[in-house]
Amino acid sequence: MNVPAIGRPRERTHARASIAPHVQDELTELWRRYTSGAVREMYSPGRPGAVRLLEADSLGAAADTPSGLRLVAEGIIDFELIELHAFAAFGMLFAADDAR
Repeated sequence: MNVPAIGRPRERTHARASIAPHVQDELTELWRRYTSGAVREMYSPGRPGAVRLLEADSLGAAADTPSGLRLVAEGIIDFELIELHAFAAFGMLFAADDAR
């Protein structure tokens, strides 16, 4: 399952100054997770933070991916995981046909 993970600096955190001492460890671990397939895609929102597309068997398993990263462990950034479901709204186009 694909799970988008939105990373944002915690409130009252000076993100750039807080992140700098951990960049090497963070990127090394992120690379490991990318090459293992746990992290499929990575994007920058154009400000401190990250958007990552995770690959996992469940939402619980996906939560393990960001939790072990240095910036999360240090309390600098939090990730919101979004469980995606199949888009079912197109069924409304055919609901009237099914009722006949």
